[in-house]
Amino acid sequence: MNVLAEVNDISVSLAVKDLDATAKWYQDYLGFKQVLFRDFPEYGTRIVFLEINGISIELIEDQKWTAIARPNPPQHTTVQGVSQVRFMVHDIEKVLERVKSQPDIEIAWDLIVVEDIGFKEFFIRDNEGNILQFAETFEPNK
Repeated sequence: MNVLAEVNDISVSLAVKDLDATAKWYQDYLGFKQVLFRDFPEYGTRIVFLEINGISIELIEDQKWTAIARPNPPQHTTVQGVSQVRFMVHDIEKVLERVKSQPDIEIAWDLIVVEDIGFKEFFIRDNEGNILQFAETFEPNK
């Protein structure tokens, strides 16, 4: 049985401490646009959906939010849960140059090239410490 047979999209939801500041960060630095906001006072939560280029991210603020300290890569996979959100790009060097021109963006792991699998990647942290990966694929050396 193929559970995903009818799935045609995927998005990610991030629990955040400050919905307004984090939504603004994703809009200012990554170019996302807000498409929906909803307040759920009965649950103590607020949500915002952001989109760009067919990519959807939901940010959820909960009054009972608790932080998890995730180490920088490559140790970021030592904590249970989603270790990073990956964005595939066509020109990693151009994206990295844009990132480095923004003094408020923390680089968690600078550009690395993994030749045998054909991957170039770097990692940043958003304003709340969530890890975002930017990656470009290329034909690996055989």
